[in-house]
Amino acid sequence: MLLILFVYTLSTTITNGIYSIDKYEEITFLLIEGFTHLSLSSCIEVLRVANLLSQKELYRWRLMASDGGSQTSSNGLVTLVDSDLCQLRSGAELYVVSGLEAERHCNKDLISYLRQQSRHGVEIGAVCSGAYVLAKAGLLLRKTCAVHWEYYPVFREAFPDIELTHDAFFSRSRPYTASGGTSGAELMLNLVAQTHGAEFSQRIADQLVFPLVRTEGDVQRMPNHIRYGTRNRIFLGAMDQMLSNIEEPVAISHIAEQLGVSVRQIERVFRTCVGESPKRLYKKLRLERARNLLVTTDMSVIQVSLATGFSSASHFSRLYRAEFGVTPYHDSAPNGHGRI
Repeated sequence: MLLILFVYTLSTTITNGIYSIDKYEEITFLLIEGFTHLSLSSCIEVLRVANLLSQKELYRWRLMASDGGSQTSSNGLVTLVDSDLCQLRSGAELYVVSGLEAERHCNKDLISYLRQQSRHGVEIGAVCSGAYVLAKAGLLLRKTCAVHWEYYPVFREAFPDIELTHDAFFSRSRPYTASGGTSGAELMLNLVAQTHGAEFSQRIADQLVFPLVRTEGDVQRMPNHIRYGTRNRIFLGAMDQMLSNIEEPVAISHIAEQLGVSVRQIERVFRTCVGESPKRLYKKLRLERARNLLVTTDMSVIQVSLATGFSSASHFSRLYRAEFGVTPYHDSAPNGHGRI
């Protein structure tokens, strides 16, 4: 018997400040008819720029569709694909990308394929409403996922046992999911950071002129009736008043007067809809706005505290730490030096 031993060596290099191996990572995007073009292109652009900046092929990507034919996106553009539903290697990355009416395209062959690939060890994720397809295939049981906010009502009705996150993307555990739009790019940037470092990921974001890259835990923007799961007129009216008066907060009694109801009625509605008082939620909204300003602008902690209705910086700092577990100086310090 002749025994042949193959020794596979990966040479390591340092290019442009990143530590990498001379081997590319391949990511497959499974397109569903009517997919959101921005969701797909934002993912691919991150991978393209990663290759551009590293001056080597860190990533390859390929497009797949059920019948192997071209797919038309929601904006009418026709996209050619590389293959039909073919077998992928164990450990490969596969992301389902869809758009409106994803449920209409969940045929038996697609569901069977995704289940088979999952059993084979393929890491399956989703972008935009692609999470609905994964849920239909039974790949999100007892899992948490991010999906476009328009799909929240459908999801809650069809899959009550699946936990929906308001986050723009979810990558704390598999399957990785992104809610749509540019969140696909942010998910890819997060994956690049895991492999090649946060600095390299930030360089990609800079090249793409991303003014803000949301990180794990940042919520997607959505209408209040979707975010809080209610269409109660009093609740939504009060929320509009609060969000319109962040810098100069108004009293709950003033909001009640504007809505033509009593303070007690507003408090009862808030307890029913969100399980907390209007005063407490109002403070949380102001603190969330403060955190966004600290992370995305060059405003000082004092400036942010004033811009969100906190006249005392020390009081603001205590409330901020109680809410987020870190001081506002921590969140305003990308290089370790807080902005006073």
